[in-house]
Amino acid sequence: MRIYLDDFETSLQADCVANALRVASGVVEKSGRMIVEVAVDGVSWGDDDLASSEFTARDAGEIRLSTAHPAELFRDTLIHAADAVLNAVELQSSAAKLMQGTRSREGLDALLEALSVWSTVQSALTRGLELNILSREELCARGIDLDGSIQALDAQLRALRDAMLAQDTTAISDCLLYEFPVTSKRFAAMLAALANELARVAQSSAVGPCA
Repeated sequence: MRIYLDDFETSLQADCVANALRVASGVVEKSGRMIVEVAVDGVSWGDDDLASSEFTARDAGEIRLSTAHPAELFRDTLIHAADAVLNAVELQSSAAKLMQGTRSREGLDALLEALSVWSTVQSALTRGLELNILSREELCARGIDLDGSIQALDAQLRALRDAMLAQDTTAISDCLLYEFPVTSKRFAAMLAALANELARVAQSSAVGPCA
């Protein structure tokens, strides 16, 4: 059985798919990476296939494994999060303009959609940070204002929530049009900087032809 890691053929030996995955995982984990895709004889295997002892006990002509560093996966998440932030900003601007007119109901719907986007972005960031790829101290040393950006966003969301509870449409519009854009820009810049640092970490862990 020929075993490939990220398109490089290795000298690893195995008599079935299960053992191929075991020995390959040992090599991959040493570099801090993980196997994210498995193809056996040209056929991509999903979670159900990999969980089947009948399937994994099979021999094969070749098995191709694609790997990724957690930093790479987190970086991709942040890139999507940055796009989501831009979407939230557009929704907030639209919401403010609708509320200033006579379409307050539509404006509220747009605002709630934007808040849902922010919640998703915050959750994604929190889950990624739990991987502990880079410590807060390392990020600070590299000039990434993680905590400051998060605190500014939290404060802005609280101010917006208070205005919504008070049903103060003027305060809501002012917050969305004049205050939130600055916070959003700062947060998006932090996401971009963090994504760049994660890309460097991922590149340093790439599996080479010597595997």
